Amino acid sequence: MSQTKEAGESPPNAPGRIAARSTHSLASDPYRAGIELGTALADIRPELVLVFAAVDHARNPELLEGLYDALGHREVIVAGNSGDGYFVPGQAANLGVAALGLTSHGAVRFRIASTTGVQDEPEDAVRRCLAQLKEQQREAPSLYFMFSDFRTDASRIETVVRDEIAVPVIGGLAADDNQMQQCYVFCNDQILTNHVVMVAVEGALNFDISIGNSLNPVGSAGRVDRASGTNVMQIDGLEAMAFIERETGKQVLQTDRGVLALTVTDSDRRDEKILRAIVPDFSVESGSLGLYGSILAGKHVRVCLAEPEQLIGEVYRIAAEARARHFEPAAAFFVSCNGRKWLLGEQIRHETLALSETFGIDLPLIGFASFGEIGPLKAADGGYTRNLFHNMTYVLLLIGQPRAG
Repeated sequence: MSQTKEAGESPPNAPGRIAARSTHSLASDPYRAGIELGTALADIRPELVLVFAAVDHARNPELLEGLYDALGHREVIVAGNSGDGYFVPGQAANLGVAALGLTSHGAVRFRIASTTGVQDEPEDAVRRCLAQLKEQQREAPSLYFMFSDFRTDASRIETVVRDEIAVPVIGGLAADDNQMQQCYVFCNDQILTNHVVMVAVEGALNFDISIGNSLNPVGSAGRVDRASGTNVMQIDGLEAMAFIERETGKQVLQTDRGVLALTVTDSDRRDEKILRAIVPDFSVESGSLGLYGSILAGKHVRVCLAEPEQLIGEVYRIAAEARARHFEPAAAFFVSCNGRKWLLGEQIRHETLALSETFGIDLPLIGFASFGEIGPLKAADGGYTRNLFHNMTYVLLLIGQPRAG
């Protein structure tokens, strides 16, 4: 099944004009699934293909081999990763693989690079990846895609994308079927672990970015007294677990994954909201809290609770606001925290339905459920904040054209 659309009425060589098609396959054989994806995309001659797969397909190199064989050439750039399922128009799937093909008719240039070592030295891995891209650079990028192995402290990735990249970076951490044991990232025909993959987009690409991260704060703020990496040991003079129990009236349970998070209340910039989801599996000692990203000692945090109705309502509001900005998308790509999927269950389909109902079922779109999201927030001046690492967040990228009127 595939969706195809071209952006607006712009002439063939207009800056940023994008043709797009999304497709997915439930074929159990990875090579056959790749063939089905490539066959569906071949006639638009994509310059970039984003691929997101359930972990069983993602580990098999025949998936990408089949994709390239069906496309009929090797010039196309392929990037993506395994996820806790994926999103396509009208549905959220747990099995198989999905792809989004983009072609700009030569208006923009896509380049890809990958580097290893993201698990132990994430800052260095990202900087080396950027250096590789800069060696090929013809003009300054307008956007980056980023996909990373989840076995890292993504807060350290954030320090590079936040402080050293002046344009939006969109992406997230690969995932598996919520077991937190394995993941894979894609770089052309390679399936990699312990890597970060980045795609630079050079040229006048028209896009619109929105982020949904509204969670309800409860209780009062507390000071982080002791923390190490992605673990918080002590808050407000209490063991971190005891602090959560004090503020919420209940203990932290495995079932709270996707429900509980900490927000930093004294962020360096008021327009940059920092959320860190609580992952009980990541705790390293009794009473500590494992997080998807680090929070420094000395920061003040507040407990937040995710409410299903609020998360669902927010994605519909985001779609409506994008339409009100007179942006006509040719394609949509989004990254959604797997904690949202854990909390919402089958209602997670609203994250794709909101787009299809607002912009039409023919809009090509793709997304994946991640173990962490990357992207800038909208700023008060109408632009974007610095790039940030998020949890429990929905990051939406629309690619297309401004609409007259």
